[in-house]
Amino acid sequence: MLSAGPAAATFSIVACDRNGNCGVAVATNNLAVGASVPYAQARVGALVSQFETNPSYGPTGLALLASGTTPEATLNTLLDRDGDFDGQTIAARQVGIVAANGRTASFTGAEAQASAWAGALGGDGYSVQGNGLAGAQVLAAMQRVFASTSGTLAERLMAALEAGERAGGQSTGKLSAALLVRTVDGDWQDIDLRVDAAAEPVKDLRRLMERHYALQAMLGAERQMRKGLKAEARMSVSEALRRSQGWDRIWRRAARLAMAMDDHAAALDYLGVLLSLNPVWGRIEIEEGLYAPLHDNPLFMSWR
Repeated sequence: MLSAGPAAATFSIVACDRNGNCGVAVATNNLAVGASVPYAQARVGALVSQFETNPSYGPTGLALLASGTTPEATLNTLLDRDGDFDGQTIAARQVGIVAANGRTASFTGAEAQASAWAGALGGDGYSVQGNGLAGAQVLAAMQRVFASTSGTLAERLMAALEAGERAGGQSTGKLSAALLVRTVDGDWQDIDLRVDAAAEPVKDLRRLMERHYALQAMLGAERQMRKGLKAEARMSVSEALRRSQGWDRIWRRAARLAMAMDDHAAALDYLGVLLSLNPVWGRIEIEEGLYAPLHDNPLFMSWR
């Protein structure tokens, strides 16, 4: 992180899966970690530059990996070209790199190593690293959970970050967290979520990720409905609502989709939740013409 003095408390995981999706999950006690520490590119790799971030490491490192340079050689080049950015030498750098082929490299400079506890662990397709931590158990927990968790790369990264937090996390506090995943599909499948300043940044990041997947499930339900796959659409809606974390927009879309499927009872349920979450938007929504079939319903009329 960029600061006048060492942030001295950051933990992260960089990883790529076998499909070529690559990403980072990171938390720190400094401000806006997602703005400078994590970098990733699908089918190329991912990296972090932390403790004292050198912002050139991200773009340069990804370009080197994309050219076929190994993580080890990429790391050496970054350190050789450091240039004592911001008055700091490589002694203040901690770097974790993973390539899409699963190879990894890491570096912890002498100043970073001198923090409360610092180190790195690597495996096939991932590297975990941290400084200013409660102890070795933080990275061990992250490694264990990442290796044993199923799901998307983002879900596995998030689970690993939460494991590090439960194991003690940072010794000097917490403030921000970020989850970055670049997917082979790109566009709206990519994830770039940031909690820039919060009392519980990792918990808040989990809520943001759940909302991302809630939206993906709702988009899937709408596509299924257009294809006439009503049963599949209902299952996707259930998944979206389960992961919505009280996001009013998801309940509004669910109500509209229920109307399209002539499921008036479900639409009333979803509208009721929307009204409880966001009364102003809910009252605007129920005036839309698509809800005309509900005008004889006493509950619906009570809302109007």
